[in-house]
Order: sequence, then C-alpha cells, then structure tokens
Amino acid sequence: MLVSSAGVASSAGDVKPASTFKTSVNSSAENDLYSELSAQMELYNENFDNVPSLVQRLVGSEEIAGRIKLNNGEMLYVTLLMNGGKVGDFYRYDTPNDPNSKFGPTITVESDEDTIREILNSDDRLRKSVEKMNDGSLKVEIEGFFRKTVLWSIKQLYS
Repeated sequence: MLVSSAGVASSAGDVKPASTFKTSVNSSAENDLYSELSAQMELYNENFDNVPSLVQRLVGSEEIAGRIKLNNGEMLYVTLLMNGGKVGDFYRYDTPNDPNSKFGPTITVESDEDTIREILNSDDRLRKSVEKMNDGSLKVEIEGFFRKTVLWSIKQLYS
C-alpha cells in the first residue's frame, strides 16, 4: 500500500493524515504498521523510476483502498490517492468506507498484518505480493477491464 497528508475530519469518520516516521512511545500495532506503510510510500515515490511500468500503469491515477486486519484484532483502513503512478496522498480512517471518497475505490486490497509485513520484509516485494495473491492471503479487487488485464499480466510475469 503506498505518503503525505490529506487529513480532513468528517461526520462519517475520523481521517488521520500520515505522519511519516513519527510514533509515540505507547503507539499501538496500528500506528506501528501505519507509520511503516507511510515511510514505504515515501520510499516508493523516491524510487519511482525503478518501479516496473506495469505497476505504474496499474496504479496510475487510482483510488486504492486498503483494509488490513491487525494482529490485535482491530482493522486498519487506509486510502492511497495515486497521481501518475506516484502516491499523491496516503491516509487512514476509522470506518470501513473512506468518508472522503467521492466515487469509491477502483482498487481494493485486503489482507492481514502478518502478510503485509512479510511483503515489506521481502527482497522482491512484487514477487512476494503475487505469491500472496495466488495463495489468497492478499486479495486485490480491481474495477475495469484494462486494470484487470494489467494485474493479470503482472501475475503472469512475477509468478
């Protein structure tokens, strides 16, 4: 999942902007994973030229919703607003549906904390992600024929 802030409070839920590299002494597992993901979004943008073009095409200018079941039983809900394949905004919220979304996500990713951490700790994150998609521990739902075709191509190339 992939940087900066877009935090706006709404009556539908409390949206919290990413605060890269900041955690409190008493931070929960959610904050730890959220902070780690936030830092990874920044690294993704910094290394954008090394991102495979198929991945850049897949994420393009999409709204990506992430739903991660944490080890403590809670849920971490995040949204990535992509712009030209780069992360424009990355933020979390307290409800299953993003209160700031106007049209809904075009890509939805569901998983658990252990799977996400396994991907983040991998030397080849794209291959590990495809492996996790294939074994069902990383579920990716995509809207649109073109995006589905690009995801299919990624799965074929990185299996």
